[in-house]
Amino acid sequence: MRLQLLFSVLCFCGGFLVYGQDKPKKAFAYYEEAEAAYNADKYSEALVVLDECLKHHPGYFEAYSLRGSVKEILKDNDGALTDYSIYLEHFPESLPVLMSRAILRYKIGFYDQAKEDFHKLLTMNPSETNTVFYRQNMSVGDRNPVMTPESGHKSYIYNYLGLIESKLKNHKHAVAYYDSSLVLNPNEPDYFVNRGLAKEAMNDSTAAADYERALKLNKQHTLALHNLKALKSKQGQSVTYEDRLTETINSDSTMLYPYLERALQRFEGGYFKGAVDDYTMALEIDQSDEEIWLGRGLAREKLKDFEGAFSDYTKAIDLEEDFFKAWINRGNVLFKLDRYSDAIEDFNAALVFQPNYAPAVYNRAMAKMKMKNKTEACADLKLAEQLGMEIENKVKSKICD
Repeated sequence: MRLQLLFSVLCFCGGFLVYGQDKPKKAFAYYEEAEAAYNADKYSEALVVLDECLKHHPGYFEAYSLRGSVKEILKDNDGALTDYSIYLEHFPESLPVLMSRAILRYKIGFYDQAKEDFHKLLTMNPSETNTVFYRQNMSVGDRNPVMTPESGHKSYIYNYLGLIESKLKNHKHAVAYYDSSLVLNPNEPDYFVNRGLAKEAMNDSTAAADYERALKLNKQHTLALHNLKALKSKQGQSVTYEDRLTETINSDSTMLYPYLERALQRFEGGYFKGAVDDYTMALEIDQSDEEIWLGRGLAREKLKDFEGAFSDYTKAIDLEEDFFKAWINRGNVLFKLDRYSDAIEDFNAALVFQPNYAPAVYNRAMAKMKMKNKTEACADLKLAEQLGMEIENKVKSKICD
């Protein structure tokens, strides 16, 4: 009797546990719900559903692909890369997902890995897909749908390989890739503009012809118009040049290049607040370029916003650990903040990457002097002098005597 009663109690409790909890939905039901939220631009909602899907069905790989897209839109680039890579481990021939990962790697500055993906894409045939990919112009931050993989992906890939080589300052290789993209698709004005930019970097006089070709294809192409005007203008007309840059920005505020050019003009003209504003707008478009963070840090330092400059230099270092200029400038800011020990550490780091840079050695000597370490300060002064820097006698006598 007791055994029968115990069995009845266990059955009752077991039934309570089963019916007292929500039974997980099937994987495809989660996926459809997430896809509907994604198509309705409800990305945070889609992410919650996809997380729940993969919690209960970790082997449903389509959810990784969609979650990668959602995370990318939500600016979780690391998470997006992880999800794309998980999917590609199981489906390495998926052109849409591989294309998405390649573009994301380019966008966040993983250029070598992006090249690997794009080169693999060149060996693949377009698959049947509704995925739309987007043009990412080297100097334009907007995203305009231009192709699906089946609509001619190779010219698109060659253009991206050109963009990567341009970022790496291998402009000759970049031009060769743009040539290939234009052979396959001579009607895309962006390809001409990108090739023109690479040619300009090589001082190739035919850059203007590329901008003109772009304008024949699109008379209102903002970047082609701007670059052609700038290329034909005479040097030394900074005010007129800034006016042109402002006109370009007003016509298309999503372009990166004119913000950077105007920031430089403003910085050189002593308008540091304006330079900070332009660098800030540039960072709204591209946060992965350490040079932009450095530029804003320099402008903030001129405004004596040392905490802000320190933050910008730190971000530049986070993006590029061997970024020598950021280490030097952050060390200088730390010195101005009376953080002499930290400044010495930054100068030491800079000298790891540029061992014979005399100003870094000199600045380290000044920091050591502030810490009452005259012996090491004097040794650094002598080293800076040996490296070719002129040291005033009054400075040497003050530290070394």
